[in-house]
Amino acid sequence: MPEVWLLLAVCALGTYFWRGLGVLLSERISVNSDLFSWVTCVTYSMIAGLVMRIIVMPSGLLATSLTWHRLLACALGLAAYYVLRRNLFVAVCVGATALIVLNYLR
Repeated sequence: MPEVWLLLAVCALGTYFWRGLGVLLSERISVNSDLFSWVTCVTYSMIAGLVMRIIVMPSGLLATSLTWHRLLACALGLAAYYVLRRNLFVAVCVGATALIVLNYLR
């Protein structure tokens, strides 16, 4: 059990080190720089890749749902996002509710 606490402490230290470094360097980084644009693009691509992996190759309980259920729920959530003035909370709720209802009806 002590090694779990050590692992948790090392992970927290690593996380807070990078956050602290970000705070220290935040005034020196221009939001309009090429480096910042590149980091933004990499971040968005990683999130898109993770979302697609969850939809196409899920694990755990989500793997019991049908692929077209997951795709339809994602499409409905995306549509809700754009129709409801880019409200992320409502879009996530619509997508999650759609997936729950589709799996319930199956």
